[in-house]
Amino acid sequence: MKTMRLIFGCAVLAAFTLSSLLAAGSNRIDKLAPDLRESMTLSADQRVIVTYAADLDESGVQALVSKSGGASRHLSVSKLITASVSRREIEALESDSRVLSISPDRKVVATMDVAIPTIGADRLGQFLGYTGKGVTVAVIDSGLTPNTAVPHTRILASVDFTGNGRNTDAFGHGTHIAGTIGGSGVKGSVRGVAPGVALVSLRVLDAKGQGYVSSVIEAIDWTIANRRALGIRVLNLSFGHTPAESYRTDPLAHAVERAWASGLVVVASAGNRGRDGHFTINAPGNDPYVLTVGAMNDVNTADRGDDITTTYSSKGPSFGDYILKPDLVAPGNRIVSSLAPGATLGRLYPDRVVSRDRIELSGSSMSTAVVSGAVAILLQRNPRLTPDQVKAILMYSADRLTEVDRFAVGAGYLNLIHAVAMTGQFRSVRFNSASPVVRPNGVGGFSLRPSPSILEAATATWGDTATWGDTATWGDTATWGDTATWGDTATWGDTA
Repeated sequence: MKTMRLIFGCAVLAAFTLSSLLAAGSNRIDKLAPDLRESMTLSADQRVIVTYAADLDESGVQALVSKSGGASRHLSVSKLITASVSRREIEALESDSRVLSISPDRKVVATMDVAIPTIGADRLGQFLGYTGKGVTVAVIDSGLTPNTAVPHTRILASVDFTGNGRNTDAFGHGTHIAGTIGGSGVKGSVRGVAPGVALVSLRVLDAKGQGYVSSVIEAIDWTIANRRALGIRVLNLSFGHTPAESYRTDPLAHAVERAWASGLVVVASAGNRGRDGHFTINAPGNDPYVLTVGAMNDVNTADRGDDITTTYSSKGPSFGDYILKPDLVAPGNRIVSSLAPGATLGRLYPDRVVSRDRIELSGSSMSTAVVSGAVAILLQRNPRLTPDQVKAILMYSADRLTEVDRFAVGAGYLNLIHAVAMTGQFRSVRFNSASPVVRPNGVGGFSLRPSPSILEAATATWGDTATWGDTATWGDTATWGDTATWGDTATWGDTA
């Protein structure tokens, strides 16, 4: 996996990149755990565990203790020193030949899943205080049963559109999604990506997980009408259906575009039909305006280096319209989140029930919830961002994945730390982030054909300096031209 290091005046990301470059020329870099190396960019002291050489004598140990500051503790049996140290002290310890390794003193707490540290949400909350506070996410799903992670005090509204008058979650999907987005983590409960968000539950799926597009459209229109009163900025759609017509005539697509135009960031799942091949993106994820999310497998570790694409996540381009989808991917495999008591999913899949209040589910529905939480954090960082700007930031800051099917991963893998680093740089400029169109190139692949809306103004999302041209082609080898938006030579204009 190749990480794009694009820096636009952000001290956080600049410091990280500089330290990485300086360390690259020596063997000292191997002493630092990857997550510590990344979090060293933050100004606060870090709790660390220092492992020293087994044959170190007492005077040597005391010398390391002194280097570790006054708040250190020596665990002699394990040959460890624990301390709360500054970045300068970490660098001093790293350069000491008596030190074997330095790791964060990680918290042992109940958490949603390793998806949170995988995207960096835990560090943004711990060190910078970004939890999505002040942002409301509307979840159109199967309802939401209040629980310890998402109590009723954080649910600003709960409306049923199925016609049976029930506002709690009989199916269990919506409660899982809400916990993934914003579980608080208090009292050992599930911790979501953005634990400070407020939530709105709009029930459109019944106890069997089924519903109608008309109910969804009604819920979307309700969200648009109440967005200002409830502070709604994000709309999570972790469901879909197989497209049967162009997005240009689909009423559901029209509804999500109305929501987008009203200022709501619409996050939609790509679908789980990837094993059927390409052209399997679900509606409304096939609409060029919404932010469409596919699923990655984090292999149940916080290390991004071992993450792989899932086989089930739907692949683009979109059926009939050839829209380049998904827009990006995020962790979505074996996500542990809240379980609604008595819900259908818990009864159907008892093997996936982790505990009394948790269940493990997989799919692009889960990765969509992860991205919705990420969007809330960006909007807390910069409330002035438009939906187009949010989409552009997340796609442009994503880690580019090489040697994979581009129609499975889009712009790349969600990197929330990089996205937050870019967020404060955007000005109030209007531009268009509609996903582009591709066409068969006659040799087994596809060539990019930007829709007129992409290039209609100099302030288009990718700008005049990022060319969408025939040199960006996709086939079985999924190769990108250097002039593609997320290619290494792509640059941003004054809007970034």
